[in-house]
Amino acid sequence: MVMSPDDAASLDAVVFDYGNVVYTWDPYGALPGRATMRQWEDFVAHGDFARWNEMCDAGVPREQIEAELAATYPQRPDWLELQRLYWSRFSSTLTGPVAGTAQVMEDLAAAGVRLYLLTNFNDELFEANRHLCPQLELATGIVVSGVEHVTKPGREIFEILLRRYGLEARRTLFVDDSPANVAAAEALGLHGHLFRGAGRLRAALTEAGLLAGAPSEHTGP
Repeated sequence: MVMSPDDAASLDAVVFDYGNVVYTWDPYGALPGRATMRQWEDFVAHGDFARWNEMCDAGVPREQIEAELAATYPQRPDWLELQRLYWSRFSSTLTGPVAGTAQVMEDLAAAGVRLYLLTNFNDELFEANRHLCPQLELATGIVVSGVEHVTKPGREIFEILLRRYGLEARRTLFVDDSPANVAAAEALGLHGHLFRGAGRLRAALTEAGLLAGAPSEHTGP
């Protein structure tokens, strides 16, 4: 994120992605004791896991995804079982908070900066697991792709966020670990920050004048 002083001074809202920005998502977390890494990697490489996951994020019913997978790969019932395993053990794929992000969010809220969340996430799975991250309660608004049936980096979900909460794109900073999502936000006039760790994010927010140079308190080592 590189902004002119005038741009930085105009910011009054920060939008966070969830997975691997606020909370770590690692699909391998569903495997231990149930499947091998080799089986999972075969499914990811050859069984269209990315496709099924995008449908999941878009709020397509689980039963529909499974039926389509079974019809597409009738010779690989093991892939269907892996998809079912991923869903049933999804909470195990959320392996813990991303170091430092919670403190950044708390410091922004304490500084009076409005916080929002924009996430590609199945609506059922999001609601079942939102208790893992109490910092979500700091958000003024949350947009979940599974509720809206559209996903990042599509333009529509960003427009929903801006319209629903009355945000001005030029006064809003969007934080995401996906270059495609950041580029999509910037194309709509938002300021983008490609997340590569809470330290870099805090430095960028400090340069933008949204945070002081050090955390208000340290909650970890």
